[in-house]
Amino acid sequence: MMRISRMKNPPSYLKSREVYEQRQNLLGYLRRDDFDRRVRRDGLNEDIFFDPQLRSALETAFKGKCAFCESYIGANGRVVHFRPLRHVRGNEEHEQDYYLWLAFEWRNLFYACDYCNKAKGDYFPIAGKRADYLATYDEVVRQEAALLIDPTAEDPSKHLKFLIDGSVKALSLKGSETISIFYLNRPKLVSGRNELFAEILESFNSRFYYKSLSNVLTTSSAYFGAALQILKRVAKDWLPGRLAIKGNNEAFIRNFDDALFQSDSSDWDRLNAILRGERDLGLDNEIDDEPVAFRQTAQYPFTKPIAKELESISISNFKIIENLSFQLPGSRTAKSGAPAIMILGENAAGKSSILCAIALALIGSRESQKFKKYFAGLVRSRNEGLFDQLDGSKVEVKVNFHFDINPAIFNYDPLSRSLVGSLDPSMVVLGYGARRFFNPKIKSHGGGMAARVKTLFDPLATIPYPGEWLRSQTGSRLDNIMAALRVVLALDDDDELIVEHDRLAVRANGSVTPIDALSEGYRSVFIMTVDIIRELLNHYDFLEEAQAIVLIDEIETHLHPRWKMQVMTSLRKVLPKVQFIVTTHDPLCIRGMDDGEVIVLQRDQNQRISILQDLPSVSGMTAEQLLVSDYFGLASTADPGTEIRLATISGDIVRRRPEDGGIEASIAVSTSNLIGRLTLGDTPTQQIIQSALIRYLEERESRIGNVGPELRYEAVDAVLKALSTPEV
Repeated sequence: MMRISRMKNPPSYLKSREVYEQRQNLLGYLRRDDFDRRVRRDGLNEDIFFDPQLRSALETAFKGKCAFCESYIGANGRVVHFRPLRHVRGNEEHEQDYYLWLAFEWRNLFYACDYCNKAKGDYFPIAGKRADYLATYDEVVRQEAALLIDPTAEDPSKHLKFLIDGSVKALSLKGSETISIFYLNRPKLVSGRNELFAEILESFNSRFYYKSLSNVLTTSSAYFGAALQILKRVAKDWLPGRLAIKGNNEAFIRNFDDALFQSDSSDWDRLNAILRGERDLGLDNEIDDEPVAFRQTAQYPFTKPIAKELESISISNFKIIENLSFQLPGSRTAKSGAPAIMILGENAAGKSSILCAIALALIGSRESQKFKKYFAGLVRSRNEGLFDQLDGSKVEVKVNFHFDINPAIFNYDPLSRSLVGSLDPSMVVLGYGARRFFNPKIKSHGGGMAARVKTLFDPLATIPYPGEWLRSQTGSRLDNIMAALRVVLALDDDDELIVEHDRLAVRANGSVTPIDALSEGYRSVFIMTVDIIRELLNHYDFLEEAQAIVLIDEIETHLHPRWKMQVMTSLRKVLPKVQFIVTTHDPLCIRGMDDGEVIVLQRDQNQRISILQDLPSVSGMTAEQLLVSDYFGLASTADPGTEIRLATISGDIVRRRPEDGGIEASIAVSTSNLIGRLTLGDTPTQQIIQSALIRYLEERESRIGNVGPELRYEAVDAVLKALSTPEV
């Protein structure tokens, strides 16, 4: 960690109209009475903190490095609120709206890597009481005794001591808290700092072969602050008094170089003796008892914020899937919240199988044994003519995690009927099959994680009715639930969910309707959402901090088109740290997904399940455009009868030569006349493009396998060649 001097004036984006309107909306929420705030979400659009101008300003201010661990991240950093936006945590207390009013305060915005961002979460420990509600930033700083180092306002070397072995020690309570929360002694950081220090020490091997430190260290170098602290400590002992090396940052490095070039052999001997002493500093440095005691009582859950986000999934010989793998990004690139995956594909393409495979791996072998009656049906048959499992290969599922080297594994051998894999659940996982019915006679799930994914495997399984549980909730927990349901159920500001000891109802449009009397779609969303909330609140105090994997098959079931368009956006907004993996047949559900978060399953030319590559951007596509894109693969959305006639015409237009696979035209007179009437465009350019389009659509319908993007490239290439050919 190094001292940062950022520009005092905030970037112009923080003065923009968009930010101004967001700030006013926040103030309107924050000025509501306490009850109104508790049952509502604040409405802050956190996507605003992904603005390129804002991120660029922070990247420049923090030299392209994480403010806390000094890893170099370039343009891939995250905008982090030093004092968090909401549900701030210190020791035991939770403050719902602290420090939401500082959302756009320039001095509260930092640049950080994914790891430090997730590790910090909503933690901001202080000694004593928090500042007054809605206090200015200066007042907040003055009123609070913060226990996290602010590298833009203080010198980290007063609280942290970096050692040549790459580790860091606390010199104060604040230093101890900072190391604990950001996990500054994690192996990757210790190794990285150690490698840099080793390179620096190599420069001191001989005064005759000395390599300039200025070539190794700049303020943009990873771990520059740690290296600078060690060099300053060495210089103080090496050249004390009037000979002391002065300067800050790169100026100090240049002056250190100058001192080395002017040194004689005795100076070098003394320098190397000091360096040997630095090497001997170990992990047994004394540390105050107070920070140790505090660290033990705080019990920061290091693994919860950072260790369990899906990175990749590999599936082999699972039902119809021979080999399939895909990756999930570590974070969204332009929006807030955890990454998600939506799986598309025709029936029997393996969408539901992927959800089942993930569930079996994540719940662990103790729990997956409860589904052993389904294991025989998981094995892929090698016999193409008849289904048999006489030589079935091992079923293998492997789920890797970001920031955790231990994967979740499910391996089943059909010959020995043995199961090998992760013993215990890797994380909280919830699963919902395509049939999401509830049973009012069942009040809660059975014990274990298997009960929470059962509907993925058993189509007759039901979701326990959550009404009794919901009516039993009180205080801040009920407020948190009500605020979440307002978003998912799309309630207007004047609408409300009525939760009383003898009824559950919705007041909307001036009338009250019991939950049981609502439409099937409304009840389906309500029951599933409350079930998710119930399970998450068994593990977390607030929904905003809850982390889990939620698997939903055919998420569009029973939903009105308006709800289909907002279901993913609403769920991700209400549960920002939950990773959703869902399947759908409906293009409207793609709303709320980012580019790269939608995968398409298809059968290739060998009838194996594969993932379609090079998909177009989903951003801005209409529903019809999605249907005729490679995501759904329709030739058009016209009447099927018309499609059949056009397909017949298309068969007359283009045929493939059997000898070399080339294309030849053989157009009947009647077809030629009809095509002439259908031709679009008044210029040669438009007509060339139309001709290429007809060829592309015909070939896409006639070919089998992963050829969608390839055909598109061929069509574009054909247009470019035609346009570049001079007319005769």
